[in-house]
Amino acid sequence: MASKMSTTLSTHSITRTLSSSYSSIWRTCQLTFVLCLLVFANGYPQFEDTNDPTNTNIYLQNMLINGTDIYVGSVNRLYKLRSDLTEVVSFRTGPVLDHLSCRAPPISCDYVRTQTDNVNKLLLMYDGQLITCANVFQGRCDKRDINTLNATYNNPREVVSNYFHGRAVGFITPGMSGQDFYTATPLGGWLRGPGVPTIARRLLEKDDVFGDRPFDPTSETKIPINTIDEAVNMANYQFNISYVHGFSSGSHSYFVALQVEDYQVKDSPQRTKISRVCNQDMSESFHSYIELPLSCSDGTTDYNLAQSAVIATVGSHLEDVKPGEDVLFITFAESEGGSSLEPTAKSAVCMYSVRAIDAMMAERRIECASSENELDTTEIEWLGNTPCFADEPVVTGLQADPSGYCFTGNFNTPLGTLNFVLEAKPLYTTDETVLTAVAATPHLEETVIFLGDQQGNLRKLRVTANDTAEMYEEMVIDSNSAVAQNGLAFDADKDYIYVMTKRKITKVPVEECEKYTNCEDCTQVGNGVGDPYCGWCSLVKSCTRRYESECAGSDDLNSRRWLGPATLCSQVESVLPTNTPRDKVIEIEMMITNLPKLDDGNTHRYECVFVDETEGEFATTSANVEFMTDRTNITCATPEAALIPRPAEGSLTVELYIRASETNQKIAMTTFDFYECGAFSGCLQCVDNDYSCDWCIYENTCTGNAASCNSNGVIGSRNTTNAARPKKGSGFCPYIKDSGRETLIPVDVFTHIDILAANLPVPLSGDGDYECVILLDGEVAKVKATRENDTLVRCAGWNYMYGSEVPTMEVALNVQWNGSYILDNPDQLTVTLFKCSAERSNCGSCLMADGKFNCGWCVERSRCVHQSKCPRDEDPDLDSEFLAGDNVCPDPHITGFEPKAGHIRGGTEVRIYGINLGQVASDIKEIYVAQQPCKHLNESYVPSQVVVCRTSDISMPMKGMIEISIGTGDDTYNGLSQDSFSYVQPVIDSFSPTIGPKSGGTEVLIEGTYLNVGSKIQVEVAGQNCTITDSSMSSSITCRTDRGPPEVEGPIKMVFDDNGTEISQEYFIYKDDPTIDSLDEFRTIISGGLTVEVRGTNLNVIQSPKMVFHVANKMFKTDCSDIGATSMKCKTPNLKPSNITTPFTISKGMIGFVLDGVPDFRNLANVENVRDKFEVVQDPVYRGLTDEGRIWEKMHAGNKFLEIKGDNLTLASESEDPDIRVSIGADGLCEPINLKSGTLTCTLPDEQPDSLPGDSLPRIIVTHGNLRFDIGFVRYLPPDLPLVLFIGPAVGAFLLFLIIILIIAIYRHIGERDRRIKRLEKQRDEMEMRVAQECKDAFTELQISVLTVSGDVEGSGIPFRNYRGYTSMVLFPDNPDHPALREIPVAKEKISGIKKEVLQHGLQEFGNLIGNKSFLRVFTHTLERQKMLTTKDKTNIASLLMIALHNKLEYLTEVMKSLMQDMIARYVREGCPHVLMRRSDTVVEKLVSHWVAFLMYDFVRETAGQPMFHLYYAIKQQVAKGPVDAITGEARYGLSELKVIRQQTDYKAITISAIGLDREAGPVTVKVLDCDTISQVKEKILDAIYKTMPYSQRPQKEDHDLEWKDGSLSTILLDDDGGREIEGEWKRMNTLSHYRVPDGATLVLVRSQGMAGTPHGSLQRGSPIKRVGQLYTPHSPASSVTPILDMENGIGIMHNWHLVKKQDHDSLRKGDKYHTLMAEIYLPRLLTTKGILQQFVDELFETLFTLDSDSSSIPIAIKYLFDFLDEEANKHCLEDSNITHFWKSNILQLRFWVNMVNNPDMLFDINRSDTVLACMSVIGQTLMDSCSVTQHQLTPDSPSSKLLYAKDIQHYKEMVAGYYRDVQDYPTISDQDMNAALANHSQRHNSESNFQAINALNELYFCYACIYRSQLMQALDEDESTRKLQLGDKLDKIFKLMADSV
Repeated sequence: MASKMSTTLSTHSITRTLSSSYSSIWRTCQLTFVLCLLVFANGYPQFEDTNDPTNTNIYLQNMLINGTDIYVGSVNRLYKLRSDLTEVVSFRTGPVLDHLSCRAPPISCDYVRTQTDNVNKLLLMYDGQLITCANVFQGRCDKRDINTLNATYNNPREVVSNYFHGRAVGFITPGMSGQDFYTATPLGGWLRGPGVPTIARRLLEKDDVFGDRPFDPTSETKIPINTIDEAVNMANYQFNISYVHGFSSGSHSYFVALQVEDYQVKDSPQRTKISRVCNQDMSESFHSYIELPLSCSDGTTDYNLAQSAVIATVGSHLEDVKPGEDVLFITFAESEGGSSLEPTAKSAVCMYSVRAIDAMMAERRIECASSENELDTTEIEWLGNTPCFADEPVVTGLQADPSGYCFTGNFNTPLGTLNFVLEAKPLYTTDETVLTAVAATPHLEETVIFLGDQQGNLRKLRVTANDTAEMYEEMVIDSNSAVAQNGLAFDADKDYIYVMTKRKITKVPVEECEKYTNCEDCTQVGNGVGDPYCGWCSLVKSCTRRYESECAGSDDLNSRRWLGPATLCSQVESVLPTNTPRDKVIEIEMMITNLPKLDDGNTHRYECVFVDETEGEFATTSANVEFMTDRTNITCATPEAALIPRPAEGSLTVELYIRASETNQKIAMTTFDFYECGAFSGCLQCVDNDYSCDWCIYENTCTGNAASCNSNGVIGSRNTTNAARPKKGSGFCPYIKDSGRETLIPVDVFTHIDILAANLPVPLSGDGDYECVILLDGEVAKVKATRENDTLVRCAGWNYMYGSEVPTMEVALNVQWNGSYILDNPDQLTVTLFKCSAERSNCGSCLMADGKFNCGWCVERSRCVHQSKCPRDEDPDLDSEFLAGDNVCPDPHITGFEPKAGHIRGGTEVRIYGINLGQVASDIKEIYVAQQPCKHLNESYVPSQVVVCRTSDISMPMKGMIEISIGTGDDTYNGLSQDSFSYVQPVIDSFSPTIGPKSGGTEVLIEGTYLNVGSKIQVEVAGQNCTITDSSMSSSITCRTDRGPPEVEGPIKMVFDDNGTEISQEYFIYKDDPTIDSLDEFRTIISGGLTVEVRGTNLNVIQSPKMVFHVANKMFKTDCSDIGATSMKCKTPNLKPSNITTPFTISKGMIGFVLDGVPDFRNLANVENVRDKFEVVQDPVYRGLTDEGRIWEKMHAGNKFLEIKGDNLTLASESEDPDIRVSIGADGLCEPINLKSGTLTCTLPDEQPDSLPGDSLPRIIVTHGNLRFDIGFVRYLPPDLPLVLFIGPAVGAFLLFLIIILIIAIYRHIGERDRRIKRLEKQRDEMEMRVAQECKDAFTELQISVLTVSGDVEGSGIPFRNYRGYTSMVLFPDNPDHPALREIPVAKEKISGIKKEVLQHGLQEFGNLIGNKSFLRVFTHTLERQKMLTTKDKTNIASLLMIALHNKLEYLTEVMKSLMQDMIARYVREGCPHVLMRRSDTVVEKLVSHWVAFLMYDFVRETAGQPMFHLYYAIKQQVAKGPVDAITGEARYGLSELKVIRQQTDYKAITISAIGLDREAGPVTVKVLDCDTISQVKEKILDAIYKTMPYSQRPQKEDHDLEWKDGSLSTILLDDDGGREIEGEWKRMNTLSHYRVPDGATLVLVRSQGMAGTPHGSLQRGSPIKRVGQLYTPHSPASSVTPILDMENGIGIMHNWHLVKKQDHDSLRKGDKYHTLMAEIYLPRLLTTKGILQQFVDELFETLFTLDSDSSSIPIAIKYLFDFLDEEANKHCLEDSNITHFWKSNILQLRFWVNMVNNPDMLFDINRSDTVLACMSVIGQTLMDSCSVTQHQLTPDSPSSKLLYAKDIQHYKEMVAGYYRDVQDYPTISDQDMNAALANHSQRHNSESNFQAINALNELYFCYACIYRSQLMQALDEDESTRKLQLGDKLDKIFKLMADSV
């Protein structure tokens, strides 16, 4: 079980430390960040009890805050948490075997114990111990260790109820001597029944005098047995008391409880009571016991059930309650029916001062002690009433000290009453929910209450009066999960409150002032109630607490620097004046509320800041400040005109701020206007405002001084007070206005326009008249106008025209007078000009014009015109020549129709186009198509233009015109088409293809006659819809099939216009969709054209498959060919248009196939057997011939090979690649082709091919994919034998003499050289043959090999080591039995000569020193400086520190960072910062490596482990596919050149049936090789049977023999059975082929029985194998009779061999029949293995260096460490980014990942195989090279391990660099989050690691501290920090302690 920790940060903790000195920019950024956190996260740390989620009885019960530790009691669990709610310890307490009637084991019980939940009921802290009480084992209590939570003591004494339900209360308070433990509990089902006290004071320590034990009661109150019996007999119920809370105050202890008012009455109401006992009351039965009822009522509702309570103090603002005085806050609820304990939703909070409680109790006790009435009793029925007795001393004592007096007499006890009721009015009520928890605290003078409720909410209340509290905030903590009873608790500083719900605890800040970003939100929280913690710090403009550190000057509230809750903010109340002319400087006076006072009036000041929205801050003027009682008066001057931006439209509104120079913050803001009268353009703008501007009508200007204007035409501003301005405001302005009607003006028609206006001025003598102004076609048209009156202007008649051929044009209309005075036009008047003829070229369209235009068809003019433009006959009553309205045009004309043909069954909708085809549908009278009636479709009619009709059903094909008749009444007009319509009978002849995939998408071509006729065609294929894609031709039609069921067949069915149906004779069949399983190529050149063979199933059901590449947001397609059922070939596309740079990789998600409608393979992202990446490489280049004429001459009997030079030839192709073709002439081919990186070689045809047309010689053309290269020409030379025969004799005769002489002179030399050359040539030929065969084999293997990780390995798990095994391998890889991993002997009295207890104490003290940061730094640095220490010692020290501090990883991390800072600083000083972590030869570097390895365990196991194991397992599988030498480890397959078998080995794969030790499991099929040794076969059998079992848990091959069952015969197979012949010093190991084990044989594993005395005994079973040089030979016992006599001296050593003999051994002499080849011949095997393993290498690298989209794959430790390195680099000004790259690579890759890859057995429990590990080391080397920033220049002499992955390194480098960038971009990990993660790690793995810190301390002390004692003491004395802490003295004391006890 583990806790869940919220991944988000607490916004409160982030911003708490921000002080007021931050600038406003930083504050804004801070608050923005906070708001983002609030939006995206709840933001609060949270713990959740996830134990047993199905158990609904599990609730968190109790919570205890102890400093920074939190203890939680739950059901069946105890938890220890840190203050951030990260889990430290989880301790299981149940379920346990128990019974109500049984005592705790080992006491026997007659009842059957059952599994019982352990419910924690009390949780207290005492003297460094935890006290827990629970229901089990009779409700006993335990003392527990606060660190481990293990029980250290228990007492079987009953303390709390042993029922599941029933809450107990308890507390510890100072008593008479030491601490006392008070408990209160309801009744339980105890064995002792009511004998268990309900209230008790108990011991916490053993009483040596009386022998009492802890938890035994010393004083008690019990529920009498007769009370219980009477309740049952008289009221028929179980009497009980429900306790709510208990506390101690002063000299008394108090308990709040619920009980019935009268236990003898049925359904008696429930009452809340408070009882009290005196802490000095030592009587056995609490003589001081007294109880009183508590009342909480608002007059209408009696809240009678207490739900929770808390004792607290209050602030100074409350009356009658002193600060610091104890006050009891209780939440109440109304009872269901009054007598039930079930609460209703009506709840309240009441407050009672303890002083008032004591006073009333004193009053009640005085009453009883003063009583003289014999009837007065103690009034406590349930405890037994007794008469009141007068007791004068009691009265005197109580009157003197009502609160402190302790009554201990034995009279008038116990005491109660129902008459003395302590009443209170609710502070707060709610009808919504039950208030289940309460917490309260004073804050300065305020009192704050926190309430938890049944709905999981937290409510915050501000107490504003003694009887009033107002809620200011409500928060949802855990929706629909009630806050636990009393489930609220403050942390030590009361900055946070912990809220406990059913299964969660949430840490909530008491305030979040920082989330309020403005003053109003800050001070008016909760609708004006205000958050008592928060106030507005005016001078820094942030919401803070009233702390001097957060808001300077906040202590003095009169300074107004901090405005508290519900306080008015600093704001401008008034400004006088509010505006001014721009060119005038005036003084502004402002009145401001709550303006803060500045610290120093002489130094700091206020100023007025003027800010424009566009220009920003443009002026600042000083301010004069006068502070008054409740507000502040400020005056300042406006700026000079030159500083003020010019107003754009007459006025400029700016923001006016009051800024404080102390913080440079703007405190208050208002607006202010500057204006320029002359800039206003009209009267309305000028006077309709509050400015001092006048409008001069006759001067048409706005001015601030109208003295020069005509006084009769001056209009003042609306608020002017100038008496000389009787006209003021816009009501006197002249302007034109909208009439509300559209103004229509026909063009070329003489028209006048009337315009409404207001206040039109009468022009003075000499002023110009009015004019109407219209803008037409970009030109201004002015028309004279007359002023009809002061509200009407009439524009003179005018023929208006515009050039555009559009029906209407809207143009602006203005009126001006006096030449250029334009009247205001607030409505922006427009008029509409229109042309009747525009876009209305025929009668029909003309009649469709809107009637408002009065347009019509003028018959005589054949034109659409305005009615006024059509001439009339002399008789004005006849207007037949002008058609308009409902008239029908007389000349209908059909311009076309579609379709041209239809099915004879009719139903075709013929769409007829024309002009003058009526105005409404009813105008259409009749339609005939080919003399057949056609039904008019009214709904499709388009007036005048389109008529649609449906054809009739006829019996035979026919053809004819279309005729239409239109008209109204008797007037009818006919129209006839030019073309004919045909009725036809379609016929389907054939279709193809006849099959398609079930997903559809197949393009079916249907052929026949008349297939595209009609208006609507539907096609069905095998009963499924087929969407038509092409119907342009009558003889064929194409459709695309929809999805259909597989293996369903049917005909093609065509339906024409829903009536005519045609059906094919053939059937179409739906087949299962194809699948794609794999591709054989994953590389192409950028120009494409290379063949990719695609394998799958049902590929031949696709009509035209295509291969698709998505690159650079473009799609590239190519067609596929050679389509078969299981394969097809596709050419890669030309990607050059994408402009990508090669090399380039394309993810398989960007590659896909178009397979008709099959959706599954449109990308290959989910196809497992396809590699993740497809590589695009550079194009090859073939160079032309350079000889003269570009001609290659072929001798008649020689040089048949053609050699062509080039570049990049093998990047994507190999020899004999079908995509490469060398053509010679017209029909010749040069083949086969042999390809190298720079050369193409091929064999020319024997005969010269024909030349291409136009060529004299055969041309050489190289085609490579889509590329074509013209190389040159080839010339075939004729035989030259006759020429030789002619010249030869002459030349021979001439040279004969010289030849003889030369032969004699150098005969021996020449002869020897010739023989050597021939020998070398022969060897060369043999070598070439072998090389060719080897290359061919390697190529074949690479093409056909397929490797996958077996599914059963993934399915059943990977053999991870557990945390301890993993960390042990990390810390001590060569010493798994390191002393630090062993226990210190517990049985010994003395250890290392020191008493055991002294040793443990001394080591604990030494551990305390190690836990001091200063000491550990000095300790580490001192040991680093010791030259005697080896690197192994330093590694050991780092490992021991990791164990010693494994439980303190936060501390270890802090120290590690400090040590790294020291080391970085030293390397920087020495000028070599890049070497950090490179050599790893210091303690610090080793410590960092271990730290990373520990914290990466979870990531490796959950994320990186799977691809790493897949790679390991894939290598193991691939190696096992070929021979592996059992002695040398050399193998046919691998990645390491050093481990390649360098000779050809004949072998055969066979399959055997293997039977393991479990005979019932049945045989297992195992693939082996006939060349495998018997041990190798046993290993493969064990692998097959136990493949998912960790290697260490498997049976070992050395312990078992292999038995071959052949019928009734059986043979034991051994590696050495003594039967093999010895060849000199060599003896070969037995293999399956030696025993002739056939394919299908049955082999059985049997346990070894010992082989002494048997024929097989030469190699003793059980004798270990020892490595001699590179050979393995067995240790032999003394009794051995083998020749292996002297292992050390090598005398008589017999060398075993398997497949190869070592080259460097003397016995491999020249002439030996086993010739080894040079390793380079077998390098293609390395490529084979690399190609097969590439996907697994890529998978591993992508996992390590690729982050998810949400970046969840970044280990938090790596992000934290990388950020630390970046910070250090910045701190030391290291600008070279490569430095941090080195650091990160050295720490993460070199010291961790490379180590993991090279040594997979550190993480996995697997067998170490030298062959596999050699391959893994090559991968590790590649990983190292990928992290380097330097470019390694590779040469042919470079190691094959580097050449093997040379092409991949650059890609991997980019991945690494990208990974580092992504990590850097990830949000920073705070120290708080990192510490939480470290704590979580320790907590999660502590129990699993089981490290004993004391063991590591023991090693550190004796192996290093003691040895270097003097150096350590000297260093501690020299270091200032350790000297101040006297750490040297402490270490010296430890030395003496240890020494003195020896």
